[in-house]
Amino acid sequence: MSDWHMIDDLLLASSKHEASDLIIRTDDRVRMRIDGAVMTLAPAQVPVQNRAQVKEMIQHMLRNHHEAVDIEQHKSLDFHYSLEKVAHFRVHIMRTNGDFGIVARIIPKSIPTFDQLKLPPVIREITENRNGLIIIAGATGSGKSTTMAAMLNHIVTHRPVHVVTIEDPMEFRYDCDKKGTVCQRQLGEDVLTYADGLSDALREAPDIIVAGEARDKEVIQLALQASETGHLVMATVHATTAVGTMQRLMSSFGLDEQESIRERLGNNLRAIIVQKLLPRTDGKGRIAALEILVCNSVIRHYVLEDRFADIPKAMEEGAQIYGSQTFDQHLQQLVEKNVIEYEEALANSVKSEDFVMRMGRETEV
Repeated sequence: MSDWHMIDDLLLASSKHEASDLIIRTDDRVRMRIDGAVMTLAPAQVPVQNRAQVKEMIQHMLRNHHEAVDIEQHKSLDFHYSLEKVAHFRVHIMRTNGDFGIVARIIPKSIPTFDQLKLPPVIREITENRNGLIIIAGATGSGKSTTMAAMLNHIVTHRPVHVVTIEDPMEFRYDCDKKGTVCQRQLGEDVLTYADGLSDALREAPDIIVAGEARDKEVIQLALQASETGHLVMATVHATTAVGTMQRLMSSFGLDEQESIRERLGNNLRAIIVQKLLPRTDGKGRIAALEILVCNSVIRHYVLEDRFADIPKAMEEGAQIYGSQTFDQHLQQLVEKNVIEYEEALANSVKSEDFVMRMGRETEV
């Protein structure tokens, strides 16, 4: 195949081995992240690549880019790349010691279902909201994009809605044979900025807007505005707890604005889903540990009254009725079901001393 390159072989192998990432760096061995652990390929399998070879890999992936790119002029670059009938890839190029590095995130061709992801029933209930703000949070590589894609795919499968997404870069693709339709806009190619995309979206007759990452004041303002005008808005945030997610959003504003933002957040927030991917005890991949905040009247009152410290207890107490749960609550369940190891749960707990007591292991503090 004349239009095939060594990088395509590596991406194909990464997909076949169900890796989450392919990592390549000038004058270093090639590595793949599989089930959360970085695996190093022996030089006998894949030779160490020099600067010119890594640069050639990057140029091959950019050959059909929407505009010519001189990678020597970039410190970093993000774009999407596809292997037909194999997978899509979210590619990040970085400069390192004056040379080049590649990190390619593998995006499966098919969007997983709630059952495949082992998500609780409340996630399906959250997708039934017709307006307001839904936040999916977590660290990089925690599976936020996959969970959001599963939710969005469920919605367009069951409801005749028009969805507009603003993505950087575009990841999952949505089939056109659903009840609903998804108009995906690529940052830099279809729209210049997230803020531009959100402003445009309000004029594009959407039912649902996927705002990408809510990482600055202008984007958060526009996302809140869209949720206030009858749209369902979904966005991602880099945060580790539900309360931390709200505080992260508010911290983008000055002290004189935070009371107003807290009020808007309390009135428009529908749910926050925060997740971490943890290794399973059976060695069969990873499972999502989830913190889920469903914004009921009690939690809304706490947000409006600036009583964030009371929210985790309300989440735990609302588990049976609303399906909410804290991280530590879910970690306990996963340990008791022998899905993850106790040590892994403890290392990822929010309040480790309380978690030891929760598990009845006071002597291990």
